[in-house]
Amino acid sequence: MIPIAIALLINSNAPAADSISDLSKALFEVAKRSAIVVVPTYDQVSVATEPKLVEDLVDPLRKQGFASLTSDVALIYQNGIPQSHLGILKGLVSPKTPAKSSYKEVSIPQSAIKDNLITFETKPGEAIKVNTLMNLDLPRRIMVSPYYTFDNGSDFPLAMMAKDMPSSDFAKALARGLSGKLVTDPKSYNIAFDANSFRTNVSKLLVLAQKGVDAGKTPSGANVQFSGGSYSDYQEFQDSAQPAQSNSKPSLTAGLTLLGQAITQMNDQLVEQTFAYKGTSTRLNLATFTGLQNAAISYLRSSTPATQQAGTTSQRVQPGRPTNNLAALVNRVDPRNPGKVVISTDFRVSLELNLMQGRPSRNGPPQTVDAANTITIQVL
Repeated sequence: MIPIAIALLINSNAPAADSISDLSKALFEVAKRSAIVVVPTYDQVSVATEPKLVEDLVDPLRKQGFASLTSDVALIYQNGIPQSHLGILKGLVSPKTPAKSSYKEVSIPQSAIKDNLITFETKPGEAIKVNTLMNLDLPRRIMVSPYYTFDNGSDFPLAMMAKDMPSSDFAKALARGLSGKLVTDPKSYNIAFDANSFRTNVSKLLVLAQKGVDAGKTPSGANVQFSGGSYSDYQEFQDSAQPAQSNSKPSLTAGLTLLGQAITQMNDQLVEQTFAYKGTSTRLNLATFTGLQNAAISYLRSSTPATQQAGTTSQRVQPGRPTNNLAALVNRVDPRNPGKVVISTDFRVSLELNLMQGRPSRNGPPQTVDAANTITIQVL
């Protein structure tokens, strides 16, 4: 078996000097094995001058959070969320967005495959689109989760330098490089969405987003476009694509906390359903996800100025209309049927709260919920 060298680079702040193909060539020459570079950004990278060891390539990148693993597979990697997936958090993280025209998109030709072995080299300035890998005529087809092809397969530009590389090794390296999981069957190598890796990547993203909040940045909200789906998906998009109720630092911090806790409590199926497919959303019932109730209450209180909280809490709330005194809603939410947290693929978060119209008896049935006593609060 021919070992693989693979690099996964995200948001490198190193000086822009070389292309990802230059890095794959350097890895090939140093590691003496086939090399792959997967970069979920179109930044250029820095390659050490005259490297003698894999560490010579890794060490300059460690300051940006990269790690390495050298065994049968020599690995340089850093997990994260690609820029095209950042959604409304992009305004908080504010990564630079290099022009995709800086790379020439290519695909692996069928002539590069012989006896289930791949021999191919991307030239400087070239990158392979991930979704073109599904067109390769291999004994086992490569299948890729929609999560990795959001932007027509251009989210994870890939460069490689391979010589007689078994397709099985290529599939394993690709799955690791994309932070996915490899699921095989007699007919395919399936690069599947990995909910656990996604949670880890989101936790890192939320740390960066909180730093953005501390620096006075706000979420992205302009030029949001519908990405497709059913008519009901479009209606949900129209409801969610509204500005946040408050962009104060306390409210944004509480909103990020609610988002992070929600993703932590969602099971793998819900995480994949929400984030692996473009233009989807999930509603989490607060009566079921009781661990989110305190986070929701903290958001409502954090989003209300102290002068409002000190005033009356009995003001009337018009259905569907925003109010500056969100803290006043806390005591009006039906404790037996509080409502839902709504999360979209682009990390938008809203609260649909069921408000009591009176004071029902403690042992009485929950009130009937309809549009007349439900209010929507846009969190992020």
